[in-house]
Amino acid sequence: MPEMEGPPGAETVIDGRRYLYFGGTGYFGLHGHPAVVRAGIRAFQRYGTHSATSRAGFGSNPALLEVEARLRVFFHEDEAAYFGSGYLGSLVLVQALAERHDAVFVDEHAHFCIRDTASSSGKPVFQFRHRDPDDLRKKLEARLTAGQRPLLLTDGVFPVFGRIAPVRDYAKVIAAYDGLIGLDDAHGVGVLGAHGRGTFEHFGMRGPQLHFTGTLSKAFGGHGGFAVGKKRLIGYIRAAVGAYIGSTPTPTPIAAATARGIDILFRHPEMRERLRRNTSILKKGLSRLGIDTEDTPVPIVAWSMRTEKEMRGIQKALMRRGIAVPYLKYVGAPSAGVLRLTVFSTHTAAQIQRLLKELETIL
Repeated sequence: MPEMEGPPGAETVIDGRRYLYFGGTGYFGLHGHPAVVRAGIRAFQRYGTHSATSRAGFGSNPALLEVEARLRVFFHEDEAAYFGSGYLGSLVLVQALAERHDAVFVDEHAHFCIRDTASSSGKPVFQFRHRDPDDLRKKLEARLTAGQRPLLLTDGVFPVFGRIAPVRDYAKVIAAYDGLIGLDDAHGVGVLGAHGRGTFEHFGMRGPQLHFTGTLSKAFGGHGGFAVGKKRLIGYIRAAVGAYIGSTPTPTPIAAATARGIDILFRHPEMRERLRRNTSILKKGLSRLGIDTEDTPVPIVAWSMRTEKEMRGIQKALMRRGIAVPYLKYVGAPSAGVLRLTVFSTHTAAQIQRLLKELETIL
């Protein structure tokens, strides 16, 4: 397996060689940002690795509480709960909403974390076709009995192709059942919306039926998962959801670095503007090469070809030219896999044009 030997950014070191990097999820290059790194070092020296107990005991500390405070400000919400991994977000949300739904409806291409935890509330679980509100409507009509309330679980942004869930259409469908929507918005938070608050903000949606969780390991340059919302919901998570109260929290130096990353992205909205500009440059360039792209601000483009061999050949040819692009087999990808490009706010226009020129030569 290749080894990354530097922080992810517009350039990084893989197996001892520096590459122009178009992979992963470090959308703003914050994982190696000097201020983020310094915050982690200072916390390491002051607090050690972590509190060595759950937050049900003496597990809270200033770094963890600062992350939750920064999340409240960034997402303009009453409260926030910070836990050890974004993967736990769906579990936290399903358990927190357990008394408010009778059945769970899941997009067939939902991330592993959603599928792994959909049934944790003990309610029936049904799948509907990927990003298909009409199929969701049919499944609701067929599976629910009078008075039952659904919980719809989906990614906000799907990780392989970067497609956005049609949550506005979903909301119209489930309104007749007083249903709830729960998003794993790992790839949406920090990126989508006027303030970076994710998929719901992107569509201009708010309301008591709409809930989301996210990760801090992507756009924010840190680590861990979070939920934000009203005091009642977050209070219940803190008091009764095992994934929050029963697990060791995020290591303290990482929490301190994460808080700094949230603050930087909050104070510098121009970073999102640069990301959107770079996304537009990349997608327009790829379209000219005949590669289908989504006309959205999501900084991800993926495409599949006939065989794995063909795609791995392109990947190797790019790496010989000093450009690292991932080949992936992942949830939601076709059986042959995909080549998946990610652009960051820290890429220059010249770096993007270099990628496009080399791709044109190879293709």
